[in-house]
Amino acid sequence: MSKLLLRSPSASARAAALRPATWAPVTLAGLLLLALVAGLTVQLSPRAGAIGISTTVDAPAPYEGQTTCTTAPRPGTVALAAWLMKTYPVTGSLGMMRACSVGGRSEHKDGRAFDWKADVAKKRTRRAAYDFITKALATDDQGNAHALARRMGIMYIIYNDTIWSSYYDFKPRPYLHAGCKKRRKCSRTLRHLDHVHISLGYAGAAAQTSWYRERGVASEPVLHPGTDELDANETAVTALTVPANGTTTTSPFELRAGVTYRLVVTGTAQFDPTGQGDANCTTAPDGTAAPTGRGPLTPSLPIFGTGVWGEGSRHTPSPYAAPTVDTHGVLVNGALRWEGGCQADHAYETWLRPDTKQPLQLQYADAVPGDDTGSFTVYVARDDILRSSLVG
Repeated sequence: MSKLLLRSPSASARAAALRPATWAPVTLAGLLLLALVAGLTVQLSPRAGAIGISTTVDAPAPYEGQTTCTTAPRPGTVALAAWLMKTYPVTGSLGMMRACSVGGRSEHKDGRAFDWKADVAKKRTRRAAYDFITKALATDDQGNAHALARRMGIMYIIYNDTIWSSYYDFKPRPYLHAGCKKRRKCSRTLRHLDHVHISLGYAGAAAQTSWYRERGVASEPVLHPGTDELDANETAVTALTVPANGTTTTSPFELRAGVTYRLVVTGTAQFDPTGQGDANCTTAPDGTAAPTGRGPLTPSLPIFGTGVWGEGSRHTPSPYAAPTVDTHGVLVNGALRWEGGCQADHAYETWLRPDTKQPLQLQYADAVPGDDTGSFTVYVARDDILRSSLVG
């Protein structure tokens, strides 16, 4: 992906970003109301490597309020905090985590918030804070509004009695903490005069949005609220390793029934002294590649009545075949599903739509796999992630 270029904001636009708003205050009660609509928070699975370049700018984070607690910050939160303090060395940290027993709802409790120390009363730290806010909310050279904030997965920013939130188009609005009846009786901290509060959506906190992927930040898959089911929209890309020795790799998440997931596989294996192959094909000693043995092809028909509208890939699920004793290839939930014939880069795609909730199970098929060497990487990736960026 080309380096993010930001348009220089006009003087009037910059002044608007710097100026605290004068409308009706936004309180925590308002955020709680939005949370009822947004639903429960997710429990993230163990980290998996995540890379991948997208051709589109990330969608704005929806409002995703905290409902569960964790003991450590998320990888995206950690990476953003470190970058802010390195980029603006006059600033510091007032912390990321908060005990579940302290106060009301806060993304500090589930590892998705950072209090960036930047006192508005000090010229240098105030300038640093507003410089970042202005750049985060600027339009890039492709015309994407709030491009940097979206790529960072920012849900909202609070500073100097003002809130900028993705779910209100990042327009500046007055902010009054729920614990303060009047602003003049509010502490400097609750007014966010001594720090900038930054809350991330699930995808940003999991380091799934493009800003983190471009920097190689280890990510976590994003799950549907209150479930162990992979969110096919919020998870841009997550990876699983499949050894060639026949061991089954089972995902730490479940695939949701009726959702079409896109899978990309790379890698090769040596399955006997003269036999080599990849996920879909075998290569003869003379270098000739041919599709591996398989049973009759079975078309993958649409599953009417169980599809989840608006979620996952728009691609039709792939046809599939049962393995045979001659099969040397990577099985996806027990079948060969890869499309595209034999590829020189050993990378293949498939689209899988389960009719019941189930884990993703991956295995290299060989009648005698114990002495096989090599491994494969299987990515679950959104359609906008370039296949070429996943080929290692």
